[in-house]
Amino acid sequence: MKTYLFYDIETSGLNPAFDQILTFACIRTDLELNEIDRQTITIRLRKDIVPSPRAFLIHGLTLNELDLGINEYQAALKIHALLNTPDTISLGYNSLGFDDDFLRFMFYRNLLDPYQHQYHNGCLRMDVLPITVIFRVFHPDCMKWPQKDGKPSLRLDLIARENDFATSGRAHEAMNDVEAVIALSKTLFQQKDIWKYCLDFFNKTRDEVRINCIEEGFDVQNRRFTIGLMVAASFGPKLNYLAPVVHLGQSMTYKNQSLWLRLDLDDILGINSNVDLIDTFVIRKRYGDALIVLPTLERFWNKLPKSSQQSAQDNIIRLCRHWGKFFEFIDYHCAYKYPFIPEIDPDAALYQDGFFLAQEKKQSNLFHKTLAHQKKDSLNKILSPRIKILANRILARNFVNTIEQSKEAEDILCVNRLRSFMEDDKIVGYKNDMKFNCKQGLQELKELKEELVNPSLDQTKMLSWLKGYIEQL
Repeated sequence: MKTYLFYDIETSGLNPAFDQILTFACIRTDLELNEIDRQTITIRLRKDIVPSPRAFLIHGLTLNELDLGINEYQAALKIHALLNTPDTISLGYNSLGFDDDFLRFMFYRNLLDPYQHQYHNGCLRMDVLPITVIFRVFHPDCMKWPQKDGKPSLRLDLIARENDFATSGRAHEAMNDVEAVIALSKTLFQQKDIWKYCLDFFNKTRDEVRINCIEEGFDVQNRRFTIGLMVAASFGPKLNYLAPVVHLGQSMTYKNQSLWLRLDLDDILGINSNVDLIDTFVIRKRYGDALIVLPTLERFWNKLPKSSQQSAQDNIIRLCRHWGKFFEFIDYHCAYKYPFIPEIDPDAALYQDGFFLAQEKKQSNLFHKTLAHQKKDSLNKILSPRIKILANRILARNFVNTIEQSKEAEDILCVNRLRSFMEDDKIVGYKNDMKFNCKQGLQELKELKEELVNPSLDQTKMLSWLKGYIEQL
């Protein structure tokens, strides 16, 4: 039976490769949104994590709460099984823009298939945020829409408050947010035809077919280019969450990416400012992801601001006129390859090192099936260098019992580098970014104390605990 698994997470920070999930809450429903079961998984804070004060100030989780949880490895196994229950449609609010990245990296560093829940055994992913945007733009009478500081807002907590959704906890508490997403979905579900229409945007095959059926376009030197209307929360209320786009083609390096250029840009292709190609930008869309592309039917196009409509018309003329630069732009981005990062940390190497090979999956499964007290011995049977590194880290994070083992674990997890203020000790991620360290944590605390003019008692306690925790690290 097909089911929805509505879920939400709270995390130690914003970096999916390096930060960790602290709580995972989920409610499974049938396709009519009737609850089947629910559970919350709390995860202990890892010893190689410097907590982000901003993140903890938002979700309010305390060390005492987290200490009651299970370790990350146990949690990864549980969550992976939940999402990979046959015929599960996993979804949340902005889950494809945030939560799913965290799950993917958690699965990867714990030697679990990071992508299986997207396609295997009838499973797939969705996101309620893009569906909400569709309703906000094209069917705004379906509910009340909140504002923040006089501007329209799509924040889940504000939508829940504006529409009196019944929830059991505080905002930004994982289970509370799951209940709010289901209440929102039930409101949208009342318009079943629109809800069903939106679901197909998360089916890769149907999404691709819809895009390929778009007829509107223009010709440049006998090449046909399709024009679409992209819907995304990131475009903002000023543009009515819409942008006119032109399809440039498929990436030659990453076969699952189609490339799109916004037609409402002030200086398209950098024509006026003579920008270098390396500084130009395209939208990379994967079929079935959170970016929705509609045909430019009149009833859709008229939702665009007049300024965007005019910019699109003007820019099409510019692209035809500067066709040489346009083709050069397309060739560059279609052939573009993300730069190789030689110093990338193993936790962050998912995209650079790619899928687990068949032999690596066998070695990972052997590790998983081995009893806890025998897992260290099982490392001798692992031949893949990256599987051995990740397995060693699993042991260091989750199976340390003695002081001697603890010191060894800190070396394996590069904990001393997190304490260091030296530039050379930074731990590098897949965006050539760095893992959040003690120096950054203390700096963030300082900034928060300056921003919070009249902090509450709970905020004061939280900041005091975080200061002591980070300094102790």
